[in-house]
Amino acid sequence: MEDNKNKKDDGLVGGIILIAIGIIALMVTFFDFKIVWEELAKFWPVFIIIFGVSLLPLNKVLKSVCVIVIIIISSLIYCNEVNGNENLSDEMTSEILIEDVEIQEFSSPFKDNTTEASVEINYGAGMLYLNSPVEELVKARNISNQMVQKFYLEYEGSHADIVFDVEDDNYQVNDIEEVKSNRFDISLNQTPIYDFELNLGASELNFDFSEYKVSDVEINSGASNIDIKLGEYYNSTKVVINTGVSKIRIGIPNNSGCRLECESVLTLKDFDGFSKKSSNVYETANYSSSENNIEIEFEGAMSEFEVYRY
Repeated sequence: MEDNKNKKDDGLVGGIILIAIGIIALMVTFFDFKIVWEELAKFWPVFIIIFGVSLLPLNKVLKSVCVIVIIIISSLIYCNEVNGNENLSDEMTSEILIEDVEIQEFSSPFKDNTTEASVEINYGAGMLYLNSPVEELVKARNISNQMVQKFYLEYEGSHADIVFDVEDDNYQVNDIEEVKSNRFDISLNQTPIYDFELNLGASELNFDFSEYKVSDVEINSGASNIDIKLGEYYNSTKVVINTGVSKIRIGIPNNSGCRLECESVLTLKDFDGFSKKSSNVYETANYSSSENNIEIEFEGAMSEFEVYRY
């Protein structure tokens, strides 16, 4: 008797699901209702929930109400996700098609008393390059059809603050597939001691620090390709990298000692010339004896991380 009751309840739940599928099929056929299978696939847990409801010791009416409410809530969430992604896609397409490529150039002369400088770059998706030194304090170019950069320069005594920021009302693309539509190049004077703060979206970063005096580098980015090369013009350099899923490649001079702390999960590591000191700490043999030291801290997940000597 109990088995017959359970079969009837299961049939009731199954019937409601079939009715819901039929209604959706009608809406697709006769109305402007789109099914995005990628989004729909995310709702597979709903079937587990409905199956769980069918096993509960409830009467038919209450089970039916529960299943209907679950379907309605799931449908509303699905429609909201699809509409949100559709609006984003439309905005991105119109921005890329309507706006022409804009070239911005920035420069500022070098003041002889400048001994230190801070460089902050805030950028969305794009390709960024640090090039060979120039006579000016800073010389930069931004080529983009999506983002306009603002340039700030302030002096406090012998210290210069250099900031490149994105216009607040500009649309930023944070998709690694769009990086080649934006390119930012910067060159600096070789005299000051620099600290860098780079806040990026999905980017390709190619910064050759080897010709500069660099004390600190902080990189915060989304899914990116990061290729940096450190030099030995300054005796103590600290690098801090926080990324999403990324590919990181760092070059350090053979004569510089290096200590590396790697807090990561599911990361492919290739540390040439390092020995493991503890679970997350690696050092070169000359770390304690070298006049020039580099400290690297990395935090990320599911990345490729390579440190090589040159």
